[in-house]
Amino acid sequence: MSRFSGFPAHIEHHVGRVRGADSRDATGPDGTRDRGYHLVHCDHHDGSHVSMLTSGLRDHLAGAPLPQELVCTAHADQALHARHLVAVVAELLVGSRSRIGYGALVVNDRTLLPDTEIAGALAGPHPYLADTFDIVPYAGEPALQLITLIPVTRPESQLVARAGSDALYDQWEHHDVDLTDLYRRS
Repeated sequence: MSRFSGFPAHIEHHVGRVRGADSRDATGPDGTRDRGYHLVHCDHHDGSHVSMLTSGLRDHLAGAPLPQELVCTAHADQALHARHLVAVVAELLVGSRSRIGYGALVVNDRTLLPDTEIAGALAGPHPYLADTFDIVPYAGEPALQLITLIPVTRPESQLVARAGSDALYDQWEHHDVDLTDLYRRS
């Protein structure tokens, strides 16, 4: 039994039903290649949200205190956008053989998701799920860390660069921002 064998049950307990996963194959400029991880689609218990996450990314990230996987939660009708955001950040991490930690900001110079203002993501604990979601245990010890990618707009990323992520969290809380709405305004 692998120390990651509890990962699927952990996801289904906290998030909901695993609907399926994309293959490890990705299409690159030279044809199909093995990206080394799956993109997993989960339907939340509430029926109105989905989470897209990686499975197998943990094998490619160097230097993390705990192996990591990425997750992004969005409205159910925005699953493709959540998938794209997770895939972009995962590819960046695999390509650079690096890890991501809470508070890290991954931002593009233009919007990443068509018809939205989302230009990147802020890495952190999941803003809506229980604290126990962020760490997958094995034999009573932490085995895997789930890093949530919270979509951010360009102005939000600039606020983080200027004043830190706490300032952005304060703004989100003050304005009661739905962080799962990828079509939200800045």
